[in-house]
Amino acid sequence: MPVEDYGVWKAHPVYHVVERRKDDLKSPHLSLYFHDLDTGTPRYDSTFTREDKEIQGLYRATINIKSGLGDPHDSRLVYWVNHQIDQNPLADELAELKYGFHRGTDQMQNECSLDYIRNSLFNTSDGRLLPHEVAGQFNDIIDVLEPNIQQAILENADVYLFGSRYNNGKAMHKMHMNQGNIRKYRWDDGVFQDGGLIIHFQRTNLWIGFFIGFASQAVHTNDQTGHAITGVMWSDFLRPDIIEESVVIHEAYVNPANSTPRSVTLSNKTNRAVSLDHWTIRNKAGDIQILPDNVSLRPRIDQPFHLPDCPLSDHGDTIILANEQGMKIDGVSYSSKQAGIKGRPIVFAH
Repeated sequence: MPVEDYGVWKAHPVYHVVERRKDDLKSPHLSLYFHDLDTGTPRYDSTFTREDKEIQGLYRATINIKSGLGDPHDSRLVYWVNHQIDQNPLADELAELKYGFHRGTDQMQNECSLDYIRNSLFNTSDGRLLPHEVAGQFNDIIDVLEPNIQQAILENADVYLFGSRYNNGKAMHKMHMNQGNIRKYRWDDGVFQDGGLIIHFQRTNLWIGFFIGFASQAVHTNDQTGHAITGVMWSDFLRPDIIEESVVIHEAYVNPANSTPRSVTLSNKTNRAVSLDHWTIRNKAGDIQILPDNVSLRPRIDQPFHLPDCPLSDHGDTIILANEQGMKIDGVSYSSKQAGIKGRPIVFAH
């Protein structure tokens, strides 16, 4: 696995420190200190100062808040927040984990592994290119991350930290996208080894997912290696002229009434016809439905497609739409609760 000792750490947050521009001009981080006891609080050194990097008795996770990759003049990160991550079947799987570190599996989707491109963890077009520490509220990544982390500490929430364990198993880093890197960092590329932070506020049963990438990373990557397969980067993608989401998955019939076959309805959001020749729909298990030949989706039209070769699970699933080159065009997910409603489609917001 390219990212060493990759996995997810289920824990409780205790304390955090944000590095400002004066603290680390080159590559500042947010440090989140945590423990993984089921109940109670561990003994730890409460005499630490802000300058301390490690706190005896606690683990430490470092989250990038400014890019150190790519163009030195573009220090932006790409940032996504999903306030409905509980609608992804991943949330149910995470809730079953015991506290502690769980190692991920290379090339395989499971509850211990994230993949920004293949998991449908968020709507890619909702990403923001945020600088680090800009005057004014909600102008940078700190304004988005810090309030939620402060609340998680206050409520003793569950946190799920995805990344690479290091420092003799006492810390975690690389909590960001780990594929599609520029040539200098290609050795870190892989699939199902992306980082991230998911918070579960048990009191309100609210789940929030935070996902970070670099502006210089590629939008499309190889299914085996995680290497970039196009020159389109997130800094290019987050403009209205990129093709991704020109066609979206509007709804899915997972539990239809009577003998009606399961289907997915695609919606053309553009003002031009889009050819679907050799396009595919894929589920979480890797089953693939090739769309019919010589089919074009007319402008602003919705059209259903049956899925005899790509069954959708009643227990929650992800649905990926890819074009003829295998590039992801859209991705959605649903939970077992949504799938349990008989005779009604699951409608996805875009």
